[in-house]
Amino acid sequence: MAAEFLTLMDLRSRLMPDGSPVNSYAELLAQENEILDDIPWSAGNQLTGDIHFRRTALPSAQIRRINQGFDSSKGATEAVTETCVQIVSKMTVDMVELDLSPNPANYLLSESKGHIEVMNQDVVTNFFYGANPEGIKGFASRLNKLSHKQVIDAGGSGNNLASIYIVKWDTDEVTGIYPKNSKAGLDVYTQENVYVKDRDGKDFRAHVTEWSWFVGLKVRDDRYLARLCNIDRDALQASTEAAKNARQELFRLMIKAKNRIHHVSQGRVVMYADPDIFDILEQAAFEKSNNNLGYSDIEGDRRILKFAGIPIKKNEAQSLAEKKVS
Repeated sequence: MAAEFLTLMDLRSRLMPDGSPVNSYAELLAQENEILDDIPWSAGNQLTGDIHFRRTALPSAQIRRINQGFDSSKGATEAVTETCVQIVSKMTVDMVELDLSPNPANYLLSESKGHIEVMNQDVVTNFFYGANPEGIKGFASRLNKLSHKQVIDAGGSGNNLASIYIVKWDTDEVTGIYPKNSKAGLDVYTQENVYVKDRDGKDFRAHVTEWSWFVGLKVRDDRYLARLCNIDRDALQASTEAAKNARQELFRLMIKAKNRIHHVSQGRVVMYADPDIFDILEQAAFEKSNNNLGYSDIEGDRRILKFAGIPIKKNEAQSLAEKKVS
């Protein structure tokens, strides 16, 4: 099933000719953040995003006897709007500096990577923590109450709380989106030998590159998400018996959160943890302190950490302490 998903690199090859600057841009984006390898992408049905209908109630079924009629029924749906936002970055390089470089193309590529990395961070951060009612609504904003059936409480109450998010990526249910009629929402504009102003308002000639990415997140079915929240990092990191017990409780709750995912054994399911929690999980795998944790699926020289068969990825966007979910 995963092979049917269009990743950013798939879209690059389908929508853009070889040698296109957008082509190289998409390649850089994918290289700078491995989470982009997980996300399927699809065109929204609007120029600004996507409008879809989320089922809020199922129709009813009845037991029918011979020669007996039955009532018609229908479910209920609500319209949901998911909006794409434009993320931009601009690079200005002095033409003299560029001309003095032994390899101008490599120099521009090197300078570009910082801009690409920042844009990647912005996208991933918004997918997890976006809270703009007119923009991207992230996973944390969707799963922000303990009363939500897809939220599991780890019981922490300190000032250094974290979450583990489980996402079942799917092109219909949980997917990255871009505006319709666009080339994956990506654009690159370049200009050479244009006059720009320095901080004192004086002109100089420069090479200018502007990157633009219209991007959004669509979630049609919350059952494809789960959040194990209120994890106390400090309680887990101590070298005490209490910390050992806290880690075992974490593993138990991870199983509980995993089982909230709809048809968890099918499709592309990934767990995301911040660097501290990822370290704890990796150490537990190394120590073989939990049978559900381990390495598998060797890809080249890279080993994949998994829990109950689900890949776990370290997500730098989750590094900041979260607010307590209540």
